[in-house]
Amino acid sequence: MVDAATKLFSSHGFAAVSMDDVAAAAGITKPLLYNYFGSKEGLFAACAERAGAELRTQLHDLLEGSELAPDERLWAGIGAVFEFVEHHRLAWELLYPPVGRPAGPVGEEADHARHAMEELLVSLFADTATSAGVAGEALAHVGPLARAFTAATIAMATDWVSRSSEPRELAALRLMNLAWMGFGDLLEGRMWLPGEGEVR
Repeated sequence: MVDAATKLFSSHGFAAVSMDDVAAAAGITKPLLYNYFGSKEGLFAACAERAGAELRTQLHDLLEGSELAPDERLWAGIGAVFEFVEHHRLAWELLYPPVGRPAGPVGEEADHARHAMEELLVSLFADTATSAGVAGEALAHVGPLARAFTAATIAMATDWVSRSSEPRELAALRLMNLAWMGFGDLLEGRMWLPGEGEVR
């Protein structure tokens, strides 16, 4: 059912797909579909949850099991997010609209995905801080910074989706530099580039 719904939503968009369409594609009755998911929004949330789980697994593997330096690990994670957004544009637009939080099951899945991303970033930021010699009370900043970066990631990905004539790599690089170099270095002409680190 989720496979059939995902294909239909991806091909035709959320509004254009009916529960009748999904039931026919899955070879089941519409009442059975409602019995499992409750509504079209609930069905879409299940599709988004599975796609989001794939992203979370990929990010976990990148951020937890990689031998890359912290900056390259963060870059790989950002790249994975933007690649996901490109391939699951409809899901992203419904989960994270430009204004407001979606209601119902879709909003709940959006919250779940955001919290999972925050947990992964807390781990990465803590590892980065520890390797740089940060300890004690200073590590208390890790959680708030991870939450702030998650919000920035969602906002910049949503912005890119709304005007995606530019390559996703450019949007990802902009976010990476916001996180790694900060506004001050960017405005002074210094930036971070893949494989090169900080350059002027």
